[in-house]
Amino acid sequence: MKKNTQKILLSLYSKEGELKNRVKTNDLQMIVPELSDGGFRSLIHVLKKQNVITTQRLLGYTYVSISHHGTLLLESEFPALSSKWEDWDGKWSCLVFMDSPSFDKQFRYLRKLLLSEGALAISRGVYISPGGFSQVVIKECQTSYISNVLVFSVGDWKIAAESSFIIEKYGLLDVAETYSGVSNDVTRLIKSDDGEIRLTDSQKISLNLVYDRLVEVLLEDPGFCTFYFKEVENIKNIVLRLNSLISY
Repeated sequence: MKKNTQKILLSLYSKEGELKNRVKTNDLQMIVPELSDGGFRSLIHVLKKQNVITTQRLLGYTYVSISHHGTLLLESEFPALSSKWEDWDGKWSCLVFMDSPSFDKQFRYLRKLLLSEGALAISRGVYISPGGFSQVVIKECQTSYISNVLVFSVGDWKIAAESSFIIEKYGLLDVAETYSGVSNDVTRLIKSDDGEIRLTDSQKISLNLVYDRLVEVLLEDPGFCTFYFKEVENIKNIVLRLNSLISY
């Protein structure tokens, strides 16, 4: 997904079960200033054709909302927005390579699949995944590697300082610090006067830069940063506060 698409869909994001954000096209264009008027209209047309957004004409303005399909794509792109982390209890699953099969002597295919699914290699042939491996991985192991791997759950880390280990391996400290900085930026941007939010030209430039930073850090978050850094504002709240500057 290209960056301008990421920013547009992120700006339209709303919590599951809540009323969808509606954003005027003029306000939406504000967060992708590098696009020409024609380029912006073309992108909106493409996204609507792909069923990731919907448009509505109301009181002389065109409003844009994210579709259910668009929300799923966004959560796939930015795992931290997925609701699955809200109930995650911190348990991990582990997959260990044993004797390699003849068709994949170096486990190259399975290794590539695990890494593409976001699993972490903690040593040669040992991978862990938060909350369990995907159904794609499990099915592949059951059909092709049934005698060649071990898969089990990790309920308690008896010796390793699990949180420190995970924080280091996934680079979560940098993610948490960036979230904190973005949260502060959003707070500074929000100016209210009798309930009306007004942005100066300078703030509009800052708004675009905050969306840039947010996209970059969300790409670095495997999804569970705030589980290990509960002091940091929940990323969904940060996104929704930022989106309140342009949504209606």
